[in-house]
Amino acid sequence: MNCKDITDMLKSEMVPALGCTGPTAYALAAARCRPHLTAKPTHMKVYVSPAYLKIGFGVATPGTSDPGIALAAAIGLMGGDWTLGMSVLKPCTPDIITDAMAFVERGSVEIQADWEQTGVYVRAEVTTLNETVVAVVSGKHDGIISVLVNGEELFHANMPSEAIKPNENVLTPDVIFDYVDNMDTDELRFLLDGYQMNLALAEDGIRNKLGLESGRVYLRHCFTENNVPADLYENPLHYLPDDLAQRIKILVSAASDARMGGSTYPAMAAMGDGNQGITAMLPVGLAAEHANVDDEKTIRALTLACLMTFYVKIHIGRASAFCLCAIAASAGAAAGIAYVNGLDRKGIRAAVKNVISPLAGMLCDGAKNGCALKMAIASSTALTAVELAEVGVEMGYFDGVTDDTLEQTVACITEIATKSQSLLDGAMVQSILDKEARKRSERLP
Repeated sequence: MNCKDITDMLKSEMVPALGCTGPTAYALAAARCRPHLTAKPTHMKVYVSPAYLKIGFGVATPGTSDPGIALAAAIGLMGGDWTLGMSVLKPCTPDIITDAMAFVERGSVEIQADWEQTGVYVRAEVTTLNETVVAVVSGKHDGIISVLVNGEELFHANMPSEAIKPNENVLTPDVIFDYVDNMDTDELRFLLDGYQMNLALAEDGIRNKLGLESGRVYLRHCFTENNVPADLYENPLHYLPDDLAQRIKILVSAASDARMGGSTYPAMAAMGDGNQGITAMLPVGLAAEHANVDDEKTIRALTLACLMTFYVKIHIGRASAFCLCAIAASAGAAAGIAYVNGLDRKGIRAAVKNVISPLAGMLCDGAKNGCALKMAIASSTALTAVELAEVGVEMGYFDGVTDDTLEQTVACITEIATKSQSLLDGAMVQSILDKEARKRSERLP
């Protein structure tokens, strides 16, 4: 894999995304149907893989604080622009959201789990008096692979492939290190903009009461009862603590609060996931500012963070039963912070092993407000992992899933994650269905 291939991969996989990946994919599939409708939609069925059912169950769609797959798909159907990809919801106005809510409240949207599908999979079927239109998103969060009108396929694309397949063994840690050392930083300057994008999202999460409001709480706890600034939430970035660990915890969780809580600010996503982009990039950018390093080193550190995230995700997949903020984006954050702090390749490898090993058992139980707490844990652990690596501490062969090398450690975690995914996703989805059944029974007279 040459430098151009890696640069192209970064440009295609690090892109802005409006809202959580789950609602975005539901909205995209539904929006792709709309150009083929010749009458008002009367009904929509949305079929999703088990992994994607749990991803969308508890997260809000941008512009509303209401969670749910049905609403996200309805908003996409009513006003989404499928040509915008992961920013499909950008044109949606309050009036469109109101119409979508009414469509859902009439019982016009039906959600079903397709137990035969895995990973990224959404199929929207929209019915009018004149036609039935079907659009399928699969393989990647913005991967539209099929559009059918009354059973006739009008569009077909091959299943989007991962940027790199694990068995090709081309994006290794050494390849990543060589690229970071020799890359043209001008070509990757957009990653600085991505860091600022995620920082703006975090600021929105503190200024407004979104999600769990955890970032607001963490910031508020930096002050005693009697010295809270009057404009703390209006100008939160002016009152951040000097301590890097606290800054990271506050801003990473606040960015998640915003994104999970319906903010209309975009995130710079990593391989289709905004929370992972936040977890990988924000700690590195903050560490670079804290260390007062120049833009060139910051860009290299952010690049390393993104590529190390890719390295883990390529093996485990874009969707997993394990939290990829914990075992992929945290790897990126640790690598990037270690680079900022001047660690060599051995030290960076140690830092990554130190963070992904203890977090490997964290489950992905869906996108939701509570992701803020997981991301705060992941990013805080990444900083601790670097601090330990700086003094020679490195988890190894006798430390559970950890092994002698970083490559062997990732391989071990990958084997566990892939072999357990179907069982874990099935159990977590069933828990969601059981909760929904309980709620329905509680509403009965």
